[in-house]
Amino acid sequence: MAFVITNQQQLGPTLKGLRKQKGLTQIQMAKLSSLGQKTISLLETEPWRCSVDSLLRYLAAVDVAMTPPRCVRPSPV
Repeated sequence: MAFVITNQQQLGPTLKGLRKQKGLTQIQMAKLSSLGQKTISLLETEPWRCSVDSLLRYLAAVDVAMTPPRCVRPSPV
């Protein structure tokens, strides 16, 4: 399943949804990702305050990969 996130306001709720789909509490997620519970909470509410490393650990813990968007070039006229 692909998620398209176009702004920072979508990231936190998407992360929380991924965690809940796995049936994990924030404390369980913290242990699984080797992050603190406070970092899990911040990623789900204010992700712009966290590091890319924390985001990648979170995503790895819920078995989700981040891929760059495909570039679509306009067709020549």
